[in-house]
Amino acid sequence: MNPHTSRIGFWSAVTATVFGLGYIIALLVTLSGILVGPWATFYQLAPSLVLAWSYMVLMACVLDFAALERRIWATIGFGFALMYSVMNSIVYFTELTVVIPRVLQNDAASLSVLLFEPGAFLFAVNGLAYGFMSMAALFAAPVFGRRGPEARVHWAMLAHGVIGPFIVGAVVWPPLTYIGALWIVTFPVMAILLAILFRRATVS
Repeated sequence: MNPHTSRIGFWSAVTATVFGLGYIIALLVTLSGILVGPWATFYQLAPSLVLAWSYMVLMACVLDFAALERRIWATIGFGFALMYSVMNSIVYFTELTVVIPRVLQNDAASLSVLLFEPGAFLFAVNGLAYGFMSMAALFAAPVFGRRGPEARVHWAMLAHGVIGPFIVGAVVWPPLTYIGALWIVTFPVMAILLAILFRRATVS
């Protein structure tokens, strides 16, 4: 493996893990009622913005890691990761720099269509984007073999991938959120296993 690929892959996986956990912690704190209002949204979306970027870089490293005969799967996966990153970059940057400041100033009436809440436009875009994130993992899973350390990555990516339809479906039928919420387990596990894989490639 290209040493640059293994290093960048390791650090992008670590970054994705850290900021993914940051989002998960903020989400759980919000659900507990400790965080409310626009600040709850801020603390969820700020780490999610970095997560979107780091996941795209991570999937680029998976593409470079892929053997030639399996590269088509990684290419499709990277395409979905790129769409996820672009879509959620727009969503989160808009919320963090335009919507939340206006809400804090009690001046959000003209931005109601942009509020980040169930049934709203950007909330739906965010749900679709996370579906793409899972599809990226699903398509990239065949890059990794089914023996040794690669096998754990393979199955972790499949597990993360299969929840994608439930994440998207939850936008129109909220009870599916209970299945889509498995993201808080499948994503960190997948990212950590990718970090371990790239780390081993770096030191070998």
